[in-house]
Amino acid sequence: MPPLIFETGPAKPAEADAVAAAVTALLRELRADPGHTIPGIGAAVADAIAGKDGSGVLVARDEQRRVVGVLGYTTQIALRLAAPYRLVQELWVDPGLRSRGVAAQLLAELDAACAADGIRRVEVCLPGPHVATFPRTLAFYERSGFRVLGPRVIKDLT
Repeated sequence: MPPLIFETGPAKPAEADAVAAAVTALLRELRADPGHTIPGIGAAVADAIAGKDGSGVLVARDEQRRVVGVLGYTTQIALRLAAPYRLVQELWVDPGLRSRGVAAQLLAELDAACAADGIRRVEVCLPGPHVATFPRTLAFYERSGFRVLGPRVIKDLT
């Protein structure tokens, strides 16, 4: 299928519910848990849309102005880079529109925002290889110019 053209840009406060629903859908898919909820997501989405602490949300909208793709990011300072960089926290596309260029358009929007802000690196943490879509996800990011550096480990302090 040929890529589709969608409007992409920063999420608007009125789109907060759609962004929260998209991130919830992403985590439900990754966790294979259709009942998964995210306590406090509404406030987190509002803060990210407002740009709090260097965060942001980009969305893709279809012809009816529905949110069909979401990219959430944060901005950090890395001593190893002596500069800020952006970390893609979430990237979700409506399942019916995957492999149609929506995610690539969101990454291009992020690249443009980074260039405007003088940011020269973007990183992303992928789901583990146990997730069924891992090979396609990895291939997508590699086609988008990312390179594999190694596994990322986390420690939950809850």
